[in-house]
Amino acid sequence: MTRKQFVSRAVSGAACLGIIVGLSVQSPRVLADGQDNGEMLSQIGLAIAPVPLNLAGKDQNKVGLGSFIVNAQADCNGCHNGGTPPNFNYAAGGNPYFNQKAVVDPTVYLAGGMDFGPVGTPTPNGAPGKFYAGPDIITRNLTPNKKGVPEGGMSLSDFKQIMNRGTDFDHIHPTCTPAQITAIKGGATPVCIPTSPGNTPDGDLLQVMPWPVFHHMTDYQLDAIYEYLSAIPCIDNTFSPPPAGAPKELRNDCGK
Repeated sequence: MTRKQFVSRAVSGAACLGIIVGLSVQSPRVLADGQDNGEMLSQIGLAIAPVPLNLAGKDQNKVGLGSFIVNAQADCNGCHNGGTPPNFNYAAGGNPYFNQKAVVDPTVYLAGGMDFGPVGTPTPNGAPGKFYAGPDIITRNLTPNKKGVPEGGMSLSDFKQIMNRGTDFDHIHPTCTPAQITAIKGGATPVCIPTSPGNTPDGDLLQVMPWPVFHHMTDYQLDAIYEYLSAIPCIDNTFSPPPAGAPKELRNDCGK
């Protein structure tokens, strides 16, 4: 297993575990504490937000709950950060895996750019021993644009469809057509996912992202995540390699 594969699986597993834990926040055992669970989680979320928040005109309780889900449960930044080795999403000197006090790097927070590699079937690519499995899957920039709209301008309804159904509105890694498979065998590398029996990823759906788990969340929780993402700083990611065929995918209009 390569380092990339290990990191990919580890981060994906952590994200899934975080959401599964998150589904228990409304359990009778937690509510039995006699506290307003939603308010308590919101307060924690506001306290642990790793970046300054713009709360003007926003529902503070939703922002806080969204922060709690994003930062304490789902570890969204674990996959959607724009950092590089050795610290990735942590600031230099703030890497807890180096036995340092954890400090999230705000300059790459949720800016996207992590490379999870290809998900397609390795297909002969024009020369003996050469294969092409499709474009690398790159996480998206989730930060809001200059108008405060998350993911560079994603509407709430589209955001919920992404979280509930995994819809890839950008269509940047479509499934290969038969003509493209022929081209791959001839040595070309079209931006598409080659499939085979038993390995048929659908290019219209987000790959790697654990939306099959996220879709169990309530509308209110999704509203809260969206509200939180509208309150964090905008980042124009010019520092991470973009997905193949989509050079502006990580860019964001921050009004600067």
